[in-house]
Amino acid sequence: MPTRVLVIDDEEAARRAVAEGLRDAGCFVLEAGDGIAGLRAALDERPDLVVLDLRLPGLDGERLLSRLREASRVPVIVASAKRDEEDRVAALDLGADDYLVKPFSVRELLARVRAVLRRSDGEPPAAMTVGGVTIDFPSRTASRCGERVQLTAQEFAVLGCLAGRHGRIVSRAELEDLLHPGEHPPPDLVSNVVDVIILRLRKKLGHDLITTRRGQGFIIDG
Repeated sequence: MPTRVLVIDDEEAARRAVAEGLRDAGCFVLEAGDGIAGLRAALDERPDLVVLDLRLPGLDGERLLSRLREASRVPVIVASAKRDEEDRVAALDLGADDYLVKPFSVRELLARVRAVLRRSDGEPPAAMTVGGVTIDFPSRTASRCGERVQLTAQEFAVLGCLAGRHGRIVSRAELEDLLHPGEHPPPDLVSNVVDVIILRLRKKLGHDLITTRRGQGFIIDG
């Protein structure tokens, strides 16, 4: 199977040049032109690797990377015109696997892609078990008492976020922002999308896994 790479960059010419070079190298390439679309594609399409620009409309690259790391361990190469050491250190601290300064050649990018994927393939699975439920972050799957449980992309995004912050409360607003990044509904509009997903997760994984803290949010602390 070809490597699936998601390229997130709002500069169309630069994005298409990178995408064309990756396709020529045999990759299957997905593209997104803003941060909101990029985060959705990263969560829904499950690429093998993400090439991420930092200066993005809608949702900047740093916030995108931070939210992506709450639900996924997909390898990320930051490709940015920001060249200061502080920018590189900040991106790596947020969870980037590599940092490439623009302009760069497609040949160098491909070498970085191969290196990052080799390191990723060599890492042991990052999984955790809570209350009889095992959550595997690299494969974005969950099992209960050894039985695989089918989860949608949104369900795993919420589960991964809560599990990644095990023992800490995650607010409803944070989960809504994870599911619908950059969208800010009117304050008088009540959304029940988070409640629906929490309800589905409880039915699939057990009613005691996720605890509701009234007025605060949700927590996995078992």
